[in-house]
Formats: sequence, structure tokens, C-alpha cells
Amino acid sequence: MAIIGAGPVGSYAASLMAKKHSISLIEEHAAIGTPAHCTGIVTPEIFSFVPKSSRFIINKIHNVRIVAPNSRAIELNFKKPDIILDRVAFDQHFYDRALDSGADILLKHRFLSIKRDCIIVKDLEKGKSKTMPFSRLIGADGPNSAVGRSAGLLRGRKFFVGVQAIVKKKNSNVLDFYPLKRGFGWSVPEDSNTLRIGVAYEDNPRNEFERLLKRYGGRIIEKQGGLIPIYNPNASFCKGNVFLVGDAAGFVKATTGGGLVPGLRSAELLSRSLIGRDDYARKIKKEISPGLSMNLKMRRVMNEFSEQEWNDLVQMLDNQKSRNVFQEINRDRLIHLLLSMAIANPGIMKFGFRHLKALL
Repeated sequence: MAIIGAGPVGSYAASLMAKKHSISLIEEHAAIGTPAHCTGIVTPEIFSFVPKSSRFIINKIHNVRIVAPNSRAIELNFKKPDIILDRVAFDQHFYDRALDSGADILLKHRFLSIKRDCIIVKDLEKGKSKTMPFSRLIGADGPNSAVGRSAGLLRGRKFFVGVQAIVKKKNSNVLDFYPLKRGFGWSVPEDSNTLRIGVAYEDNPRNEFERLLKRYGGRIIEKQGGLIPIYNPNASFCKGNVFLVGDAAGFVKATTGGGLVPGLRSAELLSRSLIGRDDYARKIKKEISPGLSMNLKMRRVMNEFSEQEWNDLVQMLDNQKSRNVFQEINRDRLIHLLLSMAIANPGIMKFGFRHLKALL
């Protein structure tokens, strides 16, 4: 069995499946976790997969602001903090688990194509291509998955374009989230002197990104970028003996771009399916798709909002009763959050009704 991509999702899949199968984990880069493309912010749901005392947890944030276009903000204090990861160390953690499980790991090898029940990979160090047989092929190779393209599974996929800067700037450890039409922006504290500032946008993010950088100031020490898949509930993520997991399958929340938790969950579901001879697609449709589909519907509503409607919504939610609901419920439990918000503040429903066509 071959797994393409030794990021956290691919490495986690390898560590689970190597207990029952012979696994080849293939990665084109020479070092794990680089280049970095991810903001590295997750909810406490991540502790379903890693210990709470993990060395790659570099910050915990209780205070969050949701900022409207007119700069008015809802200020929240989460009882369970958002977690900020050192992505290099996080990726290395799962890679080490794959290594310890007995997976055969090939670094500096690039997947090229599928040829019947074999894959063609290129040894980047020697500059030579070779053929490797496989019983099952798993694509964990990111949003623009070469495995997915080769298997005809990426047709019609859409993306956010994400850009992020690491900025030296003193801060008060508050996470800022900017809901945008066709995207979102953020400022995430890495520590008391460093921010991760970025934008994900369905179009060119340059103007929004520059506007956000100007708002915060500070010295830019690094820039990063990459594609973020927009979840498509009608897309296929398996075909014959080829399977996609994580970003390669498009398992990303359309409201925030978060993909680590659903990605790691998809690796678990695929492992159970292949070891127990169960149906991977059925498991995904039951356990992952409902939450991602709700996020997609919310994204469609967000894309319908004018700037004035965002200003009105933030003003409407800027009260203690609404804040209490946000602060009590994990952001990953979006369906429960929306129902609770509607109960706490029935006026919010007018926004959904006004843009009902976006939910259909």
C-alpha cells in the first residue's frame, strides 16, 4: 500500500495502517513540515489525536475578536482556548509515529502518475524515475493533489488563495477574525511579540492582505502562501483502489479554512475501512460531510452579505447573551452553535431568511 504525502494526515494514516499492512510513505520534500502553508490554529478537538502536553503547542488563546468592516468587534473569551501550533514540530510528531509504526518512508521522491496497479515516482536526489506496485493508493498530497488528478477526482475543484505574513509586533494575545465576502482574514498571536497575519480569498487576495498588514504594522519576517480547497459535497474522494484524505479530498471548513481535524479524522476512517473492509465513502458521508456541508452553506450566506449587513450582524450579536453562547460552545460544533445562537438571539434569523437562496 502506498501513501503519497508525509504531512500530518498522510503520516497519521501510515501510522494506523502499518499495524496491519505493508506501507510505503512517499514525500517529495527533504524535510518534514516545510515549506509551511498553514496558520496553525485549531480548537481543542485536536486533543482527540495528540496529548494535551505536546511540545508543538506554542500558545493558547482565550480572547477572540470578530471584526466587522467598520472595525466594530464582538469580543469573546473562550473557556476552552484555541490552540496555536508549531506546524513543523506538529508535522514531525506524526511523521515520527509513522516511522515508529514500521512504515517504509521515502523522502525526496515525487509522485508522477498511476499506471495500472503501479505508480511512477521520481527519485529527486538521483534524478531517475521508477515504478512501484501498489494494492491501494492513498493521496494525502495537499489541495492540488497529484494523486487526485491522476485518478480523475479533482474535476471542478475550487480554491481559496491563502497568503500569510509572520510579523514582529507586540500584541495582547488576542485572535482577530475578519469575515469577508468570498473569504476571511486573521491575525493570530504566535507569542507576545509575533503575529501570523493573513487572508484567504476566492479571488486575488492582494488588496485585502495589504489592507490587513497596514492595519497592524510591524516588521514582516516571512511570507507564506498556498491553496485552500473549498469543500464540495458532490465531489468524489475515492475510485477503485485509490483514496483521498485530508486537503487532498477537500475536507476543509469553508467558513475558516480549518482542515487539520477533519483531515486527521478522515485518516482514521480510511484506516478502519481498509482494515475492517468497510465502506470509506459511507463513513465520510456519515461522520464528516454533515459538518463540512453546514460550513459550506454558511460560506454561501457569508458571500451574500454586504459590508453593511456584516456591520449590522456584529452589532446585533454584540451583547452578553450572544457572547455567552459563543464562549460556551466549541467552534467546530457549528450546527449546535447556530441553533443556540438563534435561540439566544432570534433576530439573527432575519439574516438567514434574507439570503435563504444561498442555503438551498
